[in-house]
Amino acid sequence: MLGIIRVLTTAQEEILQEHGESMKENFQIDSVTRCIPDQPNGIFNDESEIIAIPKITQLAHQMAKEEKIDAITISCAADPALDEAREVVDIPIFGAGICGAHAASMVGENVGIVGITEAPPIRMKEELGRRFYSHSFSPKLRKTTDLFTEHAKAELLHVVESTIQSGADVILFACTGFSTIRLKDYLVKHIHVPVIDLVEAQGIAYQLIRKGE
Repeated sequence: MLGIIRVLTTAQEEILQEHGESMKENFQIDSVTRCIPDQPNGIFNDESEIIAIPKITQLAHQMAKEEKIDAITISCAADPALDEAREVVDIPIFGAGICGAHAASMVGENVGIVGITEAPPIRMKEELGRRFYSHSFSPKLRKTTDLFTEHAKAELLHVVESTIQSGADVILFACTGFSTIRLKDYLVKHIHVPVIDLVEAQGIAYQLIRKGE
């Protein structure tokens, strides 16, 4: 079973369980999801990430101790607290950003990252190496909660289309909130390049390490 850490604090069960349900639907992965406290806007800048790191580390330690899981994923594009969490748990732990970067590298040469921050996640960009092509975002969508507005998907389609027109041959999400709103399902109706969804990428990673039953 996979332990999923969400960095968006929410009491809405449907939103909290969205990533786990997606992995179950696509890969038949059983999971348990927990979120860190007191961050209703998730992680959207350096300050919010710094505040989240000890919360993520503590939650990872708690889940590894209390839940019947054999791996943990930090479902956030920035891979916050990945190094810190690995120091306190003795099971495999990975992050959404690195998983997505590896998946994108398999299907394209010019990876266009699309997210909600002014700069791409550092780990994600480093993992892409020479395949990193560009980073784009909409100034109208800067927090995870902005993605639930009526025109968010159309705005992101505009950003994605511009990224492709500039030369990107694969789109890599830099926000797991895009998975929550099922952005990939919307985009593939309008564009014709591969789209890497971070929740799907985490599911692929877990399939490579999970124990056979």
